[in-house]
Amino acid sequence: MPVKKPRGAIPPVVAAIVRPVNKRLARMEDLLFEMRREQDVKLRKINKLQEQVDALTEALRPRRVRR
Repeated sequence: MPVKKPRGAIPPVVAAIVRPVNKRLARMEDLLFEMRREQDVKLRKINKLQEQVDALTEALRPRRVRR
């Protein structure tokens, strides 16, 4: 039995190609900005943690006793 396809339905591949290039590029640019922002947030957290680790190691250095 043949399967009926709804009229006017465009396959997803064709829909992606038909969409204007400037709209696709704008969306890609937005995603890149969002990824960059997330990366900056994570780097700030890493730097803060690194500063804490450095402060702790500096605090422990004078306590070490040479034998």
